[in-house]
Amino acid sequence: MSQYKDNFFGYFKFYYGVLGNSTLIYLAICVLVSILDGFGIAMFIPILEFVGKSEVSEQESMGQFRFLVEGVKWIGLSINLVTVSLVLVSLFSVKAVIRYWQLRYQTKLRFKFIQRIRYQLLDRLQALSYAGFLKLDAGRIQNTFTAEAQRLFQTMHFYFSAAQSFVMLMTYILLAFAANYQFAALVVVGAGSTNFIYRRIYRSTKRASSEYSKKGHDFNSYLIQAVSSFKYLKSTGYFSHYAKKVKSVIDQSEMLNRKMGNLTAITTSMREPLILSVILAVILLQVEVMGASLTTILLSLLLFYRALSFLVVVQNHWQNFIINAGSIESVDSLLFEMNLHQENSSLATIEKIRSDIQLKNIDFAYGDRMILNNISLSIPVARTVALVGESGAGKTTLANIIAGLIEPGRGSVCIDNVNLKELNIHDYRIRIGYISQEPVIFNDSVYNNITFWSPPTEENLSKFKEVIRLTSLDTFLEGLSEGENTLLGDNGILISGGQRQRISIARELFKKPEILILDEATSSLDAETELVIKENIKALHGLYTMIIIAHRLSTIKEADIIYVIEKGSVTDFGDYDMLLSKSEKFKRMVSLQEV
Repeated sequence: MSQYKDNFFGYFKFYYGVLGNSTLIYLAICVLVSILDGFGIAMFIPILEFVGKSEVSEQESMGQFRFLVEGVKWIGLSINLVTVSLVLVSLFSVKAVIRYWQLRYQTKLRFKFIQRIRYQLLDRLQALSYAGFLKLDAGRIQNTFTAEAQRLFQTMHFYFSAAQSFVMLMTYILLAFAANYQFAALVVVGAGSTNFIYRRIYRSTKRASSEYSKKGHDFNSYLIQAVSSFKYLKSTGYFSHYAKKVKSVIDQSEMLNRKMGNLTAITTSMREPLILSVILAVILLQVEVMGASLTTILLSLLLFYRALSFLVVVQNHWQNFIINAGSIESVDSLLFEMNLHQENSSLATIEKIRSDIQLKNIDFAYGDRMILNNISLSIPVARTVALVGESGAGKTTLANIIAGLIEPGRGSVCIDNVNLKELNIHDYRIRIGYISQEPVIFNDSVYNNITFWSPPTEENLSKFKEVIRLTSLDTFLEGLSEGENTLLGDNGILISGGQRQRISIARELFKKPEILILDEATSSLDAETELVIKENIKALHGLYTMIIIAHRLSTIKEADIIYVIEKGSVTDFGDYDMLLSKSEKFKRMVSLQEV
């Protein structure tokens, strides 16, 4: 949903919302430059009169600009060719200095604008709830952060260039009215009528620009999926079929690009003939019909020639702005939607988790499908709790609720007897280590992946070596030519699945959280490595509050409490031996795995 009106002043409100009063300062400088330029042009009239020895009086030829000549006389200078020339040079020199600072200020504004937009996008993404993130398309997010943000930067350039030219245009029109209001009125009416021709073209360009942004979202979405599913697409021969789909999106994008280019060609080619026709028609009307002399309209003609040249510039910049204007809607709508799903981080903070985590009467559903049904359980501090059950029983959903990623439809999660909704969720998550079924690996070195870019101090290096030992990565590092500085590739593509999982486990151990959630953490490991990690997890018993989700029941034999989850409900709980003796469901699961 757009938060601005789709017109010149609506766009100004959008930019003003980002830059504040800096936009007004910039426009004020534009007006000052225009006025100085207009005064300079007005001073050409006395020069022309001196050169041509015109018999037309200064009062008649300069109109309301007579005060410039009077000002020169007032400071004690005589009116002659040399004096007027020096005044003219002085005016344009001052204008050049102000113009220099104007361009520098414009550069500063553009930098500040794109910086603030990217900060806003990143801050909103950081504060976005997990449930809100699931409602957004990953391709749209990536395209907005990259291509659309860059296009938005272009709109900033073209909008302010158009705005600057527009201010200068209006200034010259006002000066022209002051010199000869009849001539000025006729030119304004004639030039204004040409905008009716452009309006329809601008609307078509704007629609094409918005569609171009949407196709960019689609392209990035397909590209992300192609990269993440490369192995599957390649091994099955599906890549050629998938590539056809992506190429169709590329073709549609380029057709829209071509359409915008054609519309730009039309407006660009017809501007000069239209404006020239307007000026010649007004001159003929004034001289032949209204009986005015060419000398009396000379100053207005000079000012209007200057004004109409800026009209061409305004239209050129505005056309380029419209081509990229779809990015404003794209960025603005994403910011708006992310803002709807922000997490509240201004609540009470936690010093340390001191008592049990309590889940009370938890319900959760995806649409009409019930995932969790009236679950109540307790997770003691510094104890190991396991959640077991068939695939789809709701174990991972339950872990996500404990981590504060999603909120239950009914019921509550209490930390130290305080509802999680009343706590600072970011402060709570800092205390959580989460190891999921899909290991998270960044395109960086082994050291940075495990330490999360912590500086290589003596203390951090010692912690790094310890977690390397705990996760059995010693031999792996010894086999790398660059050791811990070896780059792992995008999502760890250069290493095996088991190595990726061990690195993600090492990262959470390096963090030293209070709560450690392991969601099928050893599922990608071979039997020998799993045994080593299982022994190390056993050694962590009592040091962390651990929540283990596992299909391999051998990994949870040492758990203090095991909850059996079946169809979204807790059907039994106890330690391993207790459940083996009293729960038929658990006994059957153990028997099947032993077989």
